[in-house]
Amino acid sequence: MKLILPQSCFLCGDTSTLPICAPCLADLPYHDTACLSCGILEEESICYQCQKEPPPYTHTQAVFSYLYPIDKMIHAAKFSQNLVILNLLGKLMAQHLRFEQRPDVLIPVPLHPQRLRQRGYNQSNELAKCITKYTGIPIDYQVCQRIKNTVSQRTLSAKQRQINLQDAFIVQQHTKKWQHIVLIDDVMRTGANVKELALVFKKTGVQRVDVWCCARR
Repeated sequence: MKLILPQSCFLCGDTSTLPICAPCLADLPYHDTACLSCGILEEESICYQCQKEPPPYTHTQAVFSYLYPIDKMIHAAKFSQNLVILNLLGKLMAQHLRFEQRPDVLIPVPLHPQRLRQRGYNQSNELAKCITKYTGIPIDYQVCQRIKNTVSQRTLSAKQRQINLQDAFIVQQHTKKWQHIVLIDDVMRTGANVKELALVFKKTGVQRVDVWCCARR
């Protein structure tokens, strides 16, 4: 994989020794008050939809809102092999995530093998590595696999996304007796990916599933 080493700020072009200069870093759209359950921006602690129909995951943390320039940075990290920006996003996630109960393990949302070969890496794995380095929470890349090469979720409605993901994941019967896991993803839109994955993990006996993502749409 080719590393892109910026000679200037990725966003504004000013000379910078870092991938993003200090003023641009300060202007990033951090995700503020949000529903504790699904992460949607909301003044209440739990939004109406989550009170009405609680998701299978307990708590969602998103470090950023999926707005400019975070959308540009994530797109470069996913589709342009810009691992410098991807590692910066992981570092920023690690610095801003907060948790009272330490989870047993981090589980990156897996890519289908065909898509992994095309991209060359799983961006969720790289984000998880940064979080592990900062927190010491272990990662497991092997327990979960994506066995269905679904069509792109970006053009689908929320209902279509959930149908698209049915039977997309399998989880090996783990023997580590995890009770509390965290799913790591880059962008959470409708939550269809993490909802389906959380349901699969809960069938194996996991009691609590949380979600940590870089950005929430």
